[in-house]
Amino acid sequence: MTDIIRVSAVQFTRQIDLRHSVHKAGSYLLESNSPDFALIGGEFSINESRFNDSYPPLIDLAQSFNCNVIAPIDAISNRFPDAMAENDYASMHIFNRRGEIVGIQDQCFRTPGVNGSSKVGTNANVFEVDGVKIGLVRGLDLLYTTYIQRLREAEVLFVSTLAVDDMALQTAKVRAFENQCYIVIATFLGQLLGRELAGNTAIIAPVFHRPGIPASANVIQHITGPGLIEAELDLNYIRQLKYDYPFEERCL
Repeated sequence: MTDIIRVSAVQFTRQIDLRHSVHKAGSYLLESNSPDFALIGGEFSINESRFNDSYPPLIDLAQSFNCNVIAPIDAISNRFPDAMAENDYASMHIFNRRGEIVGIQDQCFRTPGVNGSSKVGTNANVFEVDGVKIGLVRGLDLLYTTYIQRLREAEVLFVSTLAVDDMALQTAKVRAFENQCYIVIATFLGQLLGRELAGNTAIIAPVFHRPGIPASANVIQHITGPGLIEAELDLNYIRQLKYDYPFEERCL
């Protein structure tokens, strides 16, 4: 069983098209230290992946860096070849080190004004990749406690979202100790729909001291501008937390 993993997350302003955005993400990953998981988040693919095949550049990214790549993707013809327009989902994908798709999580709550016409998913899944239990969160799904609790078996949650302020970051900190898991979150830089969006890409760990002392969260790495963050995560710490503080008991 995997004990220590290295995770990276990149934040950047969306480029002229999806392929250039993935290339930009790759330029930041060149500075990384051989990550096991890389989050290419921040909603860089809004609308673009509906009309462009986003799989080839992301497959190439995973293979080139020999890491598992997590990225937001809107519905594309590769996934729904016969009814793309009727299956307009926003989702998160996991590409393993060989470039194979090993996890797809559809967004379950619409983001008004961004993908309000999209269909929504109904399932919340936990995927095991390289011995790590992974949960995927896109957009407003982060705000819904009942949704996040369905991912309570996950050891790491990867989140891609938009933010006009620090709300997403603060919510992610709450989710980290609620679910006793690490959270890797990437947001969006630049303007969208007339709004200037805030960058708050971070790696967050839950902190449990001892009974009677409130839980909290520790932001291990955080950037507000373009760039790369990375950290080593001790999964045994998370596994011990889940053992010491069973979810069912905490919900009594």
